[in-house]
Parts: sequence; structure tokens; C-alpha cells
Amino acid sequence: MKKFTLFVVLLVSSVSFAQLKKVDVVKAEPIGKVGGALGTPKSIECTKTGNTYTFEYRDMKLTSIEAYKEFSFDDVDNTFEDLYKTIIDGFENTPKEDVVLSLPNYIITLDYTKALGIVNLNMYITLKNTDVTGLTAALSKKQVDKLFGKKK
Repeated sequence: MKKFTLFVVLLVSSVSFAQLKKVDVVKAEPIGKVGGALGTPKSIECTKTGNTYTFEYRDMKLTSIEAYKEFSFDDVDNTFEDLYKTIIDGFENTPKEDVVLSLPNYIITLDYTKALGIVNLNMYITLKNTDVTGLTAALSKKQVDKLFGKKK
């Protein structure tokens, strides 16, 4: 009976230690960043980890505090390049209505405004199945190119 009890104790203790695993951390590869010069906070940043792109942006809906939100998606069927091309197309052919894009977990609304001949983009990012919506700072075509890593 003592041997059986010892066996059970050893079995249970070995199982409990087996739950702990070491995880390799994959470092995010920077793609592009807008803002953050001369000590100012960044406006929006794009990074890539594996096959997942993440955009972290300062939520401009919150004016009294500096809050950051993010959205991410896997690059399935060239989603990253399709998003870039869709955004750039809006600068070249400014739509009269907002452009609404759907990602697996987010709805992105592209709001183009033209003032004095200059087109700017505001992106509204809504988490699906919630009322949580964030707003990016206004971006120019040049800033979008920099954000997507097209121009340094």
C-alpha cells in the first residue's frame, strides 16, 4: 500500500510540473510608423509577427487622455496588400460615400475628406459585435505609404 501511495504522489506531481512550458517569443517586425517625431506620441504604427499584421493607433475620439487601440489580421490571400490598394485607390478616386471593409474581427470605415485640394483619410475601426469604435488621426497619402512600408 505504501508503494501504491508513493506511485500516485509521484504521478500527480509529475503531471502538475508538466503543465509548465517554455514559450518562444517571436519579435514583431516593424513595417511603418506615422507620428512620434521629436517626442510627440505616435499616431499609428504597423508591425508584422509571423503572418499577422497589427496596427496600433492613438484613439483620436478620446481627446483628454492618450489611449491606444489596435486591430490585427492574418495575411490570408494577400489581405495586407489589398487593404493598402483599397486605401490608396480612395486617395486617387475620392469616393462620395464612406468605404466599409470587413475583417474577421473588425469593421474598418474609410472616411475620405478633401479640403483645399488635399485628400485626408480618417479610419474608424469597430470591433465586431460591439459598439467599441476607435478613430485614427487624419492620414495623407504620403503617410499611408510610410505606414505600409512603401516609402521610408
